Amino acid sequence: MEDHALYSAPSTPKPTDNEPTSPVTSSLVLGSELTYKMSDGETRQFIKLRVSNKKLFTGQKHSAKLAWRAILKEMGLHRKLSSVQAKKKWDNLQNKYKDLKNPPPGVTVIPSTWRWFSVMDDAMEGRLDNSAPEVSIASIAASRDSDFKPIKPCRRRYVSTVRMEPVATQPAAVVTLLPRKNEIEFLVNDNDILWTPEGTAGDAMQQEMESDRRDIEQERAQLDSDWGLVEKEREVLERERMVLEHERAGLQRELAALDRDRAALERERASVERDRAAVDRERAVLEKERARLESDRLATGLNNVVSSRDYTTVAMNGRTNTSDGIRQVTLDPECLDRRQKFLDLFEKLIEKF
Repeated sequence: MEDHALYSAPSTPKPTDNEPTSPVTSSLVLGSELTYKMSDGETRQFIKLRVSNKKLFTGQKHSAKLAWRAILKEMGLHRKLSSVQAKKKWDNLQNKYKDLKNPPPGVTVIPSTWRWFSVMDDAMEGRLDNSAPEVSIASIAASRDSDFKPIKPCRRRYVSTVRMEPVATQPAAVVTLLPRKNEIEFLVNDNDILWTPEGTAGDAMQQEMESDRRDIEQERAQLDSDWGLVEKEREVLERERMVLEHERAGLQRELAALDRDRAALERERASVERDRAAVDRERAVLEKERARLESDRLATGLNNVVSSRDYTTVAMNGRTNTSDGIRQVTLDPECLDRRQKFLDLFEKLIEKF
């Protein structure tokens, strides 16, 4: 089995060589939608992304679809390939690898003839795990279907007049369609031609359309269900965000209260500092007053001593003069000198204080 980048409709029985090659009345169905052909680098990246993100393929319904979409978006091919086409590509690679890895008994194959065998062998043996970045399906689940290539059933055209001109040396045939006198020629592979009796063509088309419609309805229902889950998760996140906003508002209020308390404490501290400065000033004044009182007390004591000593000196000398009721005391020069010296010493003592 070759690694086709394009897949087509399965082959069906064709007219045998014994049948005439003249125009026959039959219905021809042609697949008209082709698949994007990956380059070698894209195919290698495709394989690495698939094996590195195999945990996303859980087997649950539509899990593979989201995973394939995430891989295609990582490669930038989400608008060129659908998830169904990506799955078909991977299945082809796997089947080709299995055929070469485990050929039927008696069949000799050369795996090296297939260029992707070594890469697929590394992938299947786990040697390419974590060789590509992990992708997330959270954003893919919330994305719209219009962001990706739509999954469309292969369109088919039914005609009633066919003239075939097979060429023995080529694998292709020229098919001439004559609908409504307009002759159109297609170059197609023999395996892409599906022959059906004319009488059953309409029924087959109707059944296929019904099957496609049911598949689309099921897929739409599943997408609606997934979208509902996403909406519920979004509501939960919104509620959690509101709770966080309330908590943050409470913290802001507490911080504001702490700032007010801090400002009040600063004001009280400034007031205490002012009171302390006033107390220090009053203490300094009191110290000065006490020093002055001490000086006055010392001066008073010295005056008393001097007065007592002068009185004693006068009494001993016995010289008193009274005139007009006033008693006068006359001191000798020696006493006056001693008194003057004492007063000088007392003044110096006061100056020191």
